[in-house]
Amino acid sequence: MKVFTAAWVLVMGCLAAAYVAAADVSNQQAERDHIAAERTRVDSAFAVRERECQARFVVTSCLDAARRDRRQTLERLRQQQVVLDEAERKQRAAKRMETIRGAVSNEESRRRAADARARRKAERPFQPAPSSVPTPMPAEPASAPAAASRGASAAPSQRAAEYDRRQAAAKQHREAVQRRNAEGAARGKTAKPLPLPPAASAP
Repeated sequence: MKVFTAAWVLVMGCLAAAYVAAADVSNQQAERDHIAAERTRVDSAFAVRERECQARFVVTSCLDAARRDRRQTLERLRQQQVVLDEAERKQRAAKRMETIRGAVSNEESRRRAADARARRKAERPFQPAPSSVPTPMPAEPASAPAAASRGASAAPSQRAAEYDRRQAAAKQHREAVQRRNAEGAARGKTAKPLPLPPAASAP
């Protein structure tokens, strides 16, 4: 009987090892089903051996041997289950990493495309929109700091002349805007009037 038991355990172990070695990642569910079926068979075989032991004179040693064989076979099946679980965990982790890599590469390509668009936009020369009415330019273009320094050192008559020139330019600009608005209204377009420039303080 012991020879039969040892042979049975050896055959079961070899079969289990062969199934684990041949397990493919795509065939994991079939392998899990096989392990569950093996556990059921081990439990059934143990029940049969237990009944046989009860009919013998030396019951305890027979039951101990049956339990030991069952425990060894179940441990092998548990090891197979651990191997399958580990393979499935690694497969899930690899899929997750592949998804993350895909998302990162998509984000990287979007960022590169945005950078390329920004570079092309920065390399294009600035082209102002054409205006229907040219903006009148003052006779002498002067920056504000230059005008301030001139104003501090200029005589009162020069400041009065500068003030008159600026008032005339502002009046000319207002008239041009009003003329353009009137032309637009005549064509059926209504435009909001531009805000008037602040009046310069008198000298």
